[in-house]
Amino acid sequence: MMKRRNFVKTAAAGSAFLLTPGAFAFNYSSNPDEKKYCYQSERKIPVAYNVDVVVIGGSLAAVAAATDAAQNGAKVFLVAQEPYLGEDICGTYRLWTSDQSILNTELGKKIFGEGLPTPMHVKRTLDNELINNNVDFLYSSYVTDILNDKNDQPAGVVISNRSGRQAIFAKTIIDATPRALVARMAGAQFGSYPSGKQTFKFTVVGNKLKQTPGLTGKIHDEQVQLKFVSTGNTQGSGFSDADIRYNAIEYTIQIDMKDGSWASFAEAEQMARDLTWDSDQVESADLLFQNPPDKMVGQKRWNNASVDLENINLKVFQPRKPENIFVLSGSANLSDAAAETLLQPGKLIRIGERIGKEAATIASTLTKIQSAKIKGINQQNILPGDVGEILEGLRPSLNLDEVVAEETTLPVLGTYDVVVMGGGTAGAPAAVGASQQGAKTLVLDYMHGMGGMGTLGMIGKYYHGYRKGYTNIVDLGVKNIDPDNPRKKKSLGEWVFDWKTEYFRKEIRNAGGDIWFGVLGSGAYVENGQVKGVVVATPEGKGVVLAHTVIDSTGSADIAIAAGAEYSYTDGLSVAVQGAGLPFKNPDDFYNNTDWTFISDSDMLDVWRAFIVAKDKFKEQYDIGKIPQTRERRRMVGDFTVGVLDVYNHRTYPDTISAHLSSFDTHGFTEDPFFSLKPPAHSGVDVLAFVPFRALLPKGLEGIAVTGLGASAHRDAMPVIRMQPCLQNQGYAVGMAAAWAKFNNQKIRYVDVKALQKELVQIESLPEHVLTDVDNFPPPYEKIQQAAQTVVNDLEGLEIILWDKERGITALTDKFHLSQNEEHKLVYARILGMLGEQDGWQELIAALDSYDDWDEGWNFTGMGQFGKSISYLDSLIIATGRTGRTEALPSIIRLAEKLTPESHFSHFRAVAIALETIGDPKGAEPLFKILELPGVRGHTMPDIKTAKERTPAHKNDVSTRNNSLRELILGRALYKCGDYNGVGNQILNDYSKDLRGHYFRHANGVLQLFSGQKEKEIEL
Repeated sequence: MMKRRNFVKTAAAGSAFLLTPGAFAFNYSSNPDEKKYCYQSERKIPVAYNVDVVVIGGSLAAVAAATDAAQNGAKVFLVAQEPYLGEDICGTYRLWTSDQSILNTELGKKIFGEGLPTPMHVKRTLDNELINNNVDFLYSSYVTDILNDKNDQPAGVVISNRSGRQAIFAKTIIDATPRALVARMAGAQFGSYPSGKQTFKFTVVGNKLKQTPGLTGKIHDEQVQLKFVSTGNTQGSGFSDADIRYNAIEYTIQIDMKDGSWASFAEAEQMARDLTWDSDQVESADLLFQNPPDKMVGQKRWNNASVDLENINLKVFQPRKPENIFVLSGSANLSDAAAETLLQPGKLIRIGERIGKEAATIASTLTKIQSAKIKGINQQNILPGDVGEILEGLRPSLNLDEVVAEETTLPVLGTYDVVVMGGGTAGAPAAVGASQQGAKTLVLDYMHGMGGMGTLGMIGKYYHGYRKGYTNIVDLGVKNIDPDNPRKKKSLGEWVFDWKTEYFRKEIRNAGGDIWFGVLGSGAYVENGQVKGVVVATPEGKGVVLAHTVIDSTGSADIAIAAGAEYSYTDGLSVAVQGAGLPFKNPDDFYNNTDWTFISDSDMLDVWRAFIVAKDKFKEQYDIGKIPQTRERRRMVGDFTVGVLDVYNHRTYPDTISAHLSSFDTHGFTEDPFFSLKPPAHSGVDVLAFVPFRALLPKGLEGIAVTGLGASAHRDAMPVIRMQPCLQNQGYAVGMAAAWAKFNNQKIRYVDVKALQKELVQIESLPEHVLTDVDNFPPPYEKIQQAAQTVVNDLEGLEIILWDKERGITALTDKFHLSQNEEHKLVYARILGMLGEQDGWQELIAALDSYDDWDEGWNFTGMGQFGKSISYLDSLIIATGRTGRTEALPSIIRLAEKLTPESHFSHFRAVAIALETIGDPKGAEPLFKILELPGVRGHTMPDIKTAKERTPAHKNDVSTRNNSLRELILGRALYKCGDYNGVGNQILNDYSKDLRGHYFRHANGVLQLFSGQKEKEIEL
């Protein structure tokens, strides 16, 4: 379950330092003396696609260009920067248009033909436009590099996302980014960005019109309208079936820009939000809108304010050099007036169609890209260290090739005491904690709001959790933003969506912290095992933000893993993962909790799949959420790993950093042997658990701490320690620790935890006893022996026995052999068998033989999934199988033959685990026969059209999840038993191509593990 990424080692100092051309496309600092660079050694980037035309950007015009290019015979790939398409109108909330000429295009008619479109309609229409024209695309990706062929011409791009970096070969490039990022990287000439007052537009919904110097507002004639349809999908939205209308205001804002750096644009967004927000706001734009003042120098110039869409020369949209790039945005060689005309919503669609056709025509005259590389340029003022990043590709099995990225340097975009990557449940409080302590703090987030799952993730109320301390401060602060507003929630455990995002944003800014939205963390800057900064991808390119301490609040330990940390996740040994969802969203929504799929956050193909099918599932709703509702993610391996029995035995630590209070909200099946014997209690029974600081510190790394779901814990322990109130307290504490580390000039691992605990006790984030707590592990052997005596009474004391497994097995074995009571001997035999011990195998077989048929089993439901995930008979079968005795095969096979397609999932799983553990070929044919039962096979989703067809409509329907899991687990067991007619191998190969990331990871992992074992056997 653990994997260590191959970290790219630091090259020797004194070698030639190179800079990728346009690695940061803009003049990133107005002060040349501040320019510093970080070293990046040579490496190989996996090639994900080889196409004729690559389109960068997800605007209406970009989609039009992509589809027209495809219709003209080109193979096309589109890269969207946002987690949706239509960023030019959905991202800016410029959904209004009065220009009827837009309806002259097919795409314009589809978007605007029925009046004011909803964001859901726009996003879903654009998805289908690409899918129906066989255009592959990805969301949430930024371009970081240009590929060059042997003639030094652009040959594609390199993109960055949560799967790492991937290269895309392309003959022609259509740059539809708002500020022509790719053309700038490729060396096209542009005017300089002027300092001083610049004009931006920003749209909000539901607010009161403000009259402030530098701010001019316009209320749109049409209102944002919600009309709910009684489909069952509105549950939890807070609305009834009715028409609800809100005013939308587009503000024109004058903002003083220091320069054209990303930091200046990031600050401009915060200023816009400062000026426009009020407590009535129900929605706001993600993106500022600007007619770019620094236009490209093109092959032709268009000066007229009016634009003839059919006859304007397309050379206006091409730089002088290189010639195989088109700029499809307001950054083309247009007068400001002409750009203003074309930037009206939908106006660029026709230009996009023409450019798409022209790009396809040009590509048809060029040979296929065979090889390319990322070049470098010499720079000075280089800092020691190297860039660590994930370079496995979208899926390792899908990589077409590799390209060499020559050694290079990346610009330093800023230097801070504390950098928090991720402004979510734990990250936003971490930024508050660090900045309030006086540390120079920057928080980075890809989303355009704070709070993560509790806000943009639409889980706008607490389930369980430790609600004292900093969390109580947050709850009171959010509630009192506007005490007399009727929108205020009655309970402290729920909140107005926009109020909580704004609370965190204001707290950070008021404490002097900086906020950059729209930024991806793509790697770590590391020197000799110390993380010295975060490598970021922005809409202006790639760079490094240096920090004394990095707080990885990505939720999946992205930065720590990039730096070289080991991690645990689904793999060839485990497919257990908590259920996930992706919700709909309406203005003024705050809680839409869903669980209908599995989603791997760090697998961009899986995320892409989830977003597309969710739009079909919730097509009648106003909008779709922007964050997958995942409850389990990658967990780094820290100095300490919290286990299930640490939680159940109330383990205490001298370095406790956070308290956690919850039931085991599993959202799926468990794996720990303890739960296979003694299931977790139902939702009404809470467990108080503690997490030590060591569990947030990646093993072998300095200068970094990891919060939230990325912390070091067994997956079965996470349901208790992942609750929002607890993680808010945890994040705030880590932020304080990071600030103290800077002020004391020490590594965060060595901060005075006792002094920190005193501060946290004072605000009630921790109970007072933590100040004197010591580690209460291991339990005394006398206690283990006593538990071995009482365990025969409903497994009383089992948690003590298994906590210290080695001594527990000794005590159990003694009791088993000494006992004369057959019922007691079976209890001991079942526990020992579950732990892989053979003592008691005969008793277990006898117990199986006493059953004429199956007992009540368990099916995956996701929501409300508490208690046992296997039956008693299931546990007997698994325990028997784990003894490894072939004598058990007839008893297990007899029960397996009683399974029907309607049998519970847990029964199939129990049989599969038992037979594959024994691993005898005699188990293969019975598994094959089960797989031949009606409806058991054929549940893979190899492509997006199949995924759309097979995803059921209800928001918590998990039938596809049950069916796929059953097929995969049975296929795995068949394969491990030697296979039968090649069916096991076929199932695993099919799922190794599945769009759903966890199925892919497991199937591919099993194939790799088994092939590795076979190779070792051959060597022996």
